[in-house]
Amino acid sequence: MIRTALRHHAPTELAEAVALLDTYAERAAVLGGGTMLVPRLTRGDVDLDHVIDLRRLGFGAATVTAGSVHVGARVTYAHLLAASAFPGAAQLLQRVAGGITGGPQIRCQGTICGSAAYANPSTEVPAALVALDATMHLHGPGGPRSIPAAAFFLDAYSVDLRRGELLTGVTVAARAARLGYYKLKLAEGSWPIATAAAVLPPAGVGYTGAVVTLGAISTRPIRLDLAPMLDDSGRLPSDADLDDWVAEQIGEPWDDELAPGSYRRMVAGVVLRRALHRALEENR
Repeated sequence: MIRTALRHHAPTELAEAVALLDTYAERAAVLGGGTMLVPRLTRGDVDLDHVIDLRRLGFGAATVTAGSVHVGARVTYAHLLAASAFPGAAQLLQRVAGGITGGPQIRCQGTICGSAAYANPSTEVPAALVALDATMHLHGPGGPRSIPAAAFFLDAYSVDLRRGELLTGVTVAARAARLGYYKLKLAEGSWPIATAAAVLPPAGVGYTGAVVTLGAISTRPIRLDLAPMLDDSGRLPSDADLDDWVAEQIGEPWDDELAPGSYRRMVAGVVLRRALHRALEENR
């Protein structure tokens, strides 16, 4: 039960939603799917006066073109899974949606953009968007603004949203790529302890051009170019050496009730290697 007296706003124009956010600032929150906001309100974790509901603004379509996929702010995980296979690297969004924490209830209500805006380190979406070089589309009092996903995620639960701004959607280039995704979790319905998204060029052999983005291991996604670790033949070093190198790339690891930071640092290399292997196996 939500004990706070809230005023519910359902604007029909984007300018109206922006004006409400700008006026009420920290006393207001955006409601998309509600899978993050509603539980926090129920537990009393946040104290708000206003909720700005996006449902009448649209943003409910996933648009596929020859070169990209645009996902609106109210596109649910279930919507992504029901769509035809996305082209190229954009398929990673559907893979993540298929294993999202929380099961059918979350898949049918939760959204990619909602998870991104909340920026919980122990979730799947931020690292997937960074791995895909996604473009985040924002709209505020100054009009539209677009930034790379890597610049959007600032810290745990902190993103580059300015006063009055809301996230309207994300765009991912549909470039050809070999993809591998791996998520380590305690149980089917638990949040991830660590994730890894490997994106490799379609041409070539082995790990040449491999970039892997780690999630749930630090307060922000960690994007790693493996080029410095490849020998002259494009091969990686031993598993132990690679794991040590990956651990060195992690600053202060994320620590929560699921796992201590020391454990996350220890498993990061293993998770990275499994994502890489999946990317290679897919194209054999």
